Amino acid sequence: MIEATTRELIKLFRQHIDPNTQLSAGSIVEISQLPVVVLNGPLLAEKKRLMRDPERITAIDEETGEAVSEVPPRWYDLRFDVNITCASNLEIVRMAEKCSRVNQGHPLLTAISDERERQYLWRWNRVPDVVTVPNVSQVYQMRGELIVYDVEVYSGIREVYRLIEKVIVNINREKIEVQL
Repeated sequence: MIEATTRELIKLFRQHIDPNTQLSAGSIVEISQLPVVVLNGPLLAEKKRLMRDPERITAIDEETGEAVSEVPPRWYDLRFDVNITCASNLEIVRMAEKCSRVNQGHPLLTAISDERERQYLWRWNRVPDVVTVPNVSQVYQMRGELIVYDVEVYSGIREVYRLIEKVIVNINREKIEVQL
């Protein structure tokens, strides 16, 4: 789910902030055109959910008569540094406004992975700061930080078993056994 959630975040930024949004795992990024939005991360912070850790999750499918039991997922908050670079002061101010709007209009990310569809809440931990003075490269930059909360990662350890293996029916004092 981490990869699927990261892809959805990039897609959201490309649609609502700037199509030139990139993901970077490091601190050095080659920029070919401005404006550009660079997401650094994700940095993972595991959330401890000790109340659920020893339990198994069980889902019952009444139609097939099967149950699926699995180890509960591990939960992570995904932290991204957001760096935005523009050619002009007016452009950086417009980008700051887009950043403040995007979370209001799209507070949930929908991610699909391994046949699971989940929605994750994300928020700005620090909305990008507007710097109205160009840097040494004569471009305007702003930085912020966002967090996607409670992204689960499943172990893949599952046990599938039948709920009913055989049925015994008494009809006129005669036992009929049906193996499923």
